[in-house]
Amino acid sequence: MLIFALGLIVFFGVHSISIVAPRWRDAQVRRLGDGPWKGLYSLVSIAGLAMMLYGYDIVRHAPVMVYMPPIALRHLALLIMVPVFPLLIAAYFPGRIKRLSRNPMLLTVILWALSHLITNGTLNDVVLFGAFLVWAVADLISVSRRARRHRR
Repeated sequence: MLIFALGLIVFFGVHSISIVAPRWRDAQVRRLGDGPWKGLYSLVSIAGLAMMLYGYDIVRHAPVMVYMPPIALRHLALLIMVPVFPLLIAAYFPGRIKRLSRNPMLLTVILWALSHLITNGTLNDVVLFGAFLVWAVADLISVSRRARRHRR
């Protein structure tokens, strides 16, 4: 579980820089340059993702049940997943969906994580999908606040 937890911390840590320290992030981009910053960001993200995946693979062999979801929730999860792919595609193209949802990628992550949380009750699933859900909601709030600041 340690490798899994460290992977989550590294992955979400680097993805949360804009949430918790936007000025520091901007200073680093100015200091290093846009390309090197993105390269470093990508390397740290990949390292965190690799640790997360490797750790998840280890812990899934000895699952700890937190809750047993009812079978009926599978149908609800499928329903929640219906808008995920249109939102995911809308994140990369201009259009009505992107304009109305403001941040379709984060909405995609929220719906994806929520649908997996209601159908998977093992500790590793709750930690993984719960972390994605909490991060996406926090980032959505942060993006909204940043957008309001820029409008002023």
